[in-house]
Amino acid sequence: MASQFDGKVAIVTGSSAGLGEAIALLFASRGARVTLCGRDQDRLQSVLDKAVKVSRGHEDRFLTVLGDLTDANVRKEILEQTVNKFGQLDILVANAGVAGGRTFPDETEDNYNRVFDTNLKSVFFLIQKAVPYLEKTKGNIVSISSIATSVLIPSETTYSLTKAALDHLTRCLAVDLGSKGIRVNAVNPGYFPTLIVRDKGDPDVINRYIEKAEQNRVPLKDRVGVSQDVAEAVAFLASDAAGFITGELVKVDGGRSYAGPFTQSGEK
Repeated sequence: MASQFDGKVAIVTGSSAGLGEAIALLFASRGARVTLCGRDQDRLQSVLDKAVKVSRGHEDRFLTVLGDLTDANVRKEILEQTVNKFGQLDILVANAGVAGGRTFPDETEDNYNRVFDTNLKSVFFLIQKAVPYLEKTKGNIVSISSIATSVLIPSETTYSLTKAALDHLTRCLAVDLGSKGIRVNAVNPGYFPTLIVRDKGDPDVINRYIEKAEQNRVPLKDRVGVSQDVAEAVAFLASDAAGFITGELVKVDGGRSYAGPFTQSGEK
């Protein structure tokens, strides 16, 4: 497995923390050249240092691009810098996202636009601009969605809408881009403690609360899910082993999506 992605070039958006970090480091450990993208310089540098370490010192295999994906110029820079440095693009992991953080009655147009611009619009247009590069390599796209598309989550209506649209975008693009040899899939994680909740308050406090509340709702009881579980699913879909899989939405949630809706307390 250490050489699973030898010769491949991957972009992982939102890779300065959380699921994106886990995905980027897994690719790095398996031979890929990786572009790391994020909004926080210090965290991005930290992930770069880890990537060099897991790749056994291959610093030349990595590129960092700092910026917000809602900015069209940042999206352009990510693609152009990647191809300029590595000569190609094989895998695009659209992971960057933000939580909604407001109930429906309290939603504002500014917040609504922020969530949609980050979780959907930026993904749509990043993929659009990446197509010519992916077509050359018969590459593939993996988007990070959510089980919020199949399980109701209170106070996350706007977020859930963006992820539902992302799911359908995955199906549409699987058809639209199939003739170009480009595969398009998505991974729908359950609850994993990450910094996506930072807009709601202290991430550590919120994550501990939700994790404890939701833990007994996951049918698979042998262990707790970790970011590595999502990374492994992404790696499979991005690999040649999934060469005839496209348009799929893969849940990584220990069966949580079949155990009823989320509530404010995590209990029915």
